Amino acid sequence: MNGHEMTQRLLESWVESFYDYTNKLPSPQIFRRWAGISAVAGALERKTFLRTSQGPVYPNLYTFLCGPPGVGKTELTKRVRELLISLESHHVSASSVTGAALVDELSEADRTVIVPSKATMMFNSLFVLSNELSTLLPGYDGEIMGVLTEMYDNNNYSQKRRGNKIDIQIAKPQFNLLAATTPSYLNGLLPAGAWDQGFLSRTFVVYSGEEILVPMFDSQLDDANYFDKLKTDLKTISELTGEFKIEEEAKEALSNWHINRKKSAPSHPKLAHYNTRRTMHLLKLSMIASVSKSDKLVIQLDEVQTAMNWLAEMEEYIPDVFKSMNMGGDSNAIKECWYFTYQLYLKKREPVPATQIFTFLQERVPAHSVERIVEVMVKSGILKKHSVNKIGDAYEPKPIRPDAM
Repeated sequence: MNGHEMTQRLLESWVESFYDYTNKLPSPQIFRRWAGISAVAGALERKTFLRTSQGPVYPNLYTFLCGPPGVGKTELTKRVRELLISLESHHVSASSVTGAALVDELSEADRTVIVPSKATMMFNSLFVLSNELSTLLPGYDGEIMGVLTEMYDNNNYSQKRRGNKIDIQIAKPQFNLLAATTPSYLNGLLPAGAWDQGFLSRTFVVYSGEEILVPMFDSQLDDANYFDKLKTDLKTISELTGEFKIEEEAKEALSNWHINRKKSAPSHPKLAHYNTRRTMHLLKLSMIASVSKSDKLVIQLDEVQTAMNWLAEMEEYIPDVFKSMNMGGDSNAIKECWYFTYQLYLKKREPVPATQIFTFLQERVPAHSVERIVEVMVKSGILKKHSVNKIGDAYEPKPIRPDAM
């Protein structure tokens, strides 16, 4: 299907419909939305593009769902896999694929797409979907990172292996990547300076540590009829081919954002190289927002705003990845908070104002974890809550040894 042929959609917005469909899963909202965004990118493959002054931009994405164990990451990757494999012509990697096997799988993932009245499209495209990043990348491998970096920009690829005389030539390659991981694994995987290198500047690290509780015995987590609609509309999206056009209002908004992008950029020093690619990320997300709603291959102002919102949401929480990587979990945060509170308490023998404790924790753990950590400390008796005139909530630490917590 080209951009001029229209098919009646069953859903108003594919990404938002996937988000709604997964609302009963024990998965954070931001994970649900970005899993849907990744699925659309995988469906589009290399068949659609946006022409820029720097050459064509394709809507492929690298996305990590990053959070502690047990926050519903693999619940989403499993459903994305089921949706993508329903597209019979598409190639999806094995869930246990290793980095060493990526190029081999991609070389076999050849695609031939016949476009009526136009030249036949021939390319290689693979959706790499990993329930555990540790399987895909059991250790830091500069060669594999280099391959992924080169493939992201859809450049021609060649590889020669001397031992078995294999010569791989891929004229039009493409990877889409969705993987689940934890901050602690990233911390152990990445050497100093890795955030300054090309691969991670091309990757959306979508973070949440929020634990979503769902009814333990609810057997209706999945709506089969709704899922069928998602599959039907994703098939329609997967058949789109051709060049995106941009309406003038949307073009102006993108240009203004590009010129002023430093004002909204994340300030964490490890994201400096990521920040240089934010405009490219926004263009890719704008294409995905467009086809999520329509087959027209036209980017309107609304789709640009949607893409900006997606990007802003991801960037709001990405600094929390570094806090989680450094802290080593809630147990360490609790111990440090107790020690901090106890030292303040010894000076005046008075309960410590909540503002001081919250400020201490906000500098060390993700924002959404602060109240939960204090609540855990109160319920476990490590802190005792008081109400103090003119101060409000304040906390008295229990005089215990930290190693007894």
